[in-house]
Amino acid sequence: MGAAQTYQWATQYPEFMDMIVPFCGAARCATHNKVFLEGQKSALLATKGVRSKGAGIDGGERGEWSKDEWEVGMRAFGRGYAGWGFSQAFYREKVFETHLGYKDLEDFLVGFWEKWAVSKDPENMLTMLRTWQTADVSQQEPYNGDFKAAMQAIKAKALVLPCKTDLYFPPEDSEIEVSLMREGVATLAVFPSIWGHWAGGPGEAVEDGKWLDEQLKGFGL
Repeated sequence: MGAAQTYQWATQYPEFMDMIVPFCGAARCATHNKVFLEGQKSALLATKGVRSKGAGIDGGERGEWSKDEWEVGMRAFGRGYAGWGFSQAFYREKVFETHLGYKDLEDFLVGFWEKWAVSKDPENMLTMLRTWQTADVSQQEPYNGDFKAAMQAIKAKALVLPCKTDLYFPPEDSEIEVSLMREGVATLAVFPSIWGHWAGGPGEAVEDGKWLDEQLKGFGL
């Protein structure tokens, strides 16, 4: 949620920075993301026999996680994420085989996504999920829910970099946010990548990294 944190600082402390580069993210959680995250939360809570009470709201009492609950719940959590972290084109072109070296789809789901998920604490993930669902830079003083006012308060020069295939944060959402900033504040450029949300990192997409470096240099960083 680095981009969300960037926007938060830029709206909470407009005088504090000269430049910001939010990439593959947004200034608030889109409704579509809330729906996706409800699916993730519900899959994880089901392991404890608990239902979600809605976006941004914890489920009921669930107690400590047993080893089996942790593993079953987080493996399901990882498989849910698998269809969102990378794009349709990434899977269509089998980049998980040709670039990442997995022998087939199941090997990728187990060796990449499940491995990632079971290494995480389920309560930590639920807390992060709630933070994501409730993220909105306008929900603070002095904006009081006025999203346009929050975006227009940004004074730092902004380089906004969505990825064309990011299923969480599509370029259209970034275009709307940039349009709400004051004229001349923000520049938008789109990652030409099939890596989806992974276009922003964490390093497997080498060409995307080079493209990002070029954008940063052109921005004066």
